[in-house]
Amino acid sequence: MIEKIKSKLSAFIKERHLRLRIAALFTALTVAAAALLNCPIHTIKIFDGNKTYTVRSLNNNVAMVMENIDLESQTYEVVETETYNNVTSVKISYGSPVYITQGEKTTRVDFCGGTVKEALAAAGITADKFDFVQPALNTEINDTIYIDYTNIDYIQTTKEEAIPYKTKTTYSGDLKVGTKEITREGKDGVKEVTYTEKLVNGVSVEKKETKSVTLTKAVSKKVTVGVKTTKKNSKYISTLSPKTEIKLDKNGVPVNYKSKMKVRATAYTHTGHRCATGVKPQPGYIAVNPKVIPYGTKMFIKTSDGKYVYGYAVAADTGGFIRKHPTGVDLFFDTESECRKFGVRAVEIYILE
Repeated sequence: MIEKIKSKLSAFIKERHLRLRIAALFTALTVAAAALLNCPIHTIKIFDGNKTYTVRSLNNNVAMVMENIDLESQTYEVVETETYNNVTSVKISYGSPVYITQGEKTTRVDFCGGTVKEALAAAGITADKFDFVQPALNTEINDTIYIDYTNIDYIQTTKEEAIPYKTKTTYSGDLKVGTKEITREGKDGVKEVTYTEKLVNGVSVEKKETKSVTLTKAVSKKVTVGVKTTKKNSKYISTLSPKTEIKLDKNGVPVNYKSKMKVRATAYTHTGHRCATGVKPQPGYIAVNPKVIPYGTKMFIKTSDGKYVYGYAVAADTGGFIRKHPTGVDLFFDTESECRKFGVRAVEIYILE
């Protein structure tokens, strides 16, 4: 009955010195009651390496008795226990201080032996394979130790995003320069994108796209731009499409260009071989002297008489013509008859980029 009253009162009394006084009072009452009732008194001696704590109690449960003793630390391990008659001797060892630094915060826990992983667990930290821990998780702790811990998490999020439609521009000698026709409206597509975000101690440091699945393809917008500057229709040849529309003035000349050349132009067609740059020949890829016009140069070409608008072209090939006409160009046509009709003409080349 006395022990029950003692336990209830201790739960309400938080002040350390008052709790010790009450414990001493109940100990005295316990001894007096035991003497009157002729009950056996148990003596428990706890040695922590420096100091011995002696408690007399009717209760022979050592663990319960030790809960009410004001030890230097409540983190300890029982090294040795020996009981003789009614005297129980207990030898304990206090835990070593372990300092865990995570970011700018350092936490101390007292640890009674084990690994770094177990010390982190005692501090409420569960390390996984992505986390940075120094020393290693399997390091045994026998003394004061400092642990650097960085929590690294990877979070995946998935959402739907629009695929912007592209505009495909073609040019026509049937339409007057300055006119434009939309032959097909564009429509955005839809894709499902997965992002992986890296969090370091709860702070996002990196986010990148790791997967993309097209749900609906985008439909490109088709625009036809007129190039005709004469009363008769102009022949537009190139089948290449520039990334962005080439704006022309009323004379069919690009509004924006870097430089202009007026040179001699001939025509050629399929030979069964690829161009010198490796691309398959098609109207728009032209042969040049790469010392005059480097491979890859993008340009807009029209004949000086306005009858042909070769259009958007890319320097992709070369030929023997450069020996006699080093500044000339050879324009690719699909058929031999088209080459004959073109013959040899003066052309204006507008270098775009």
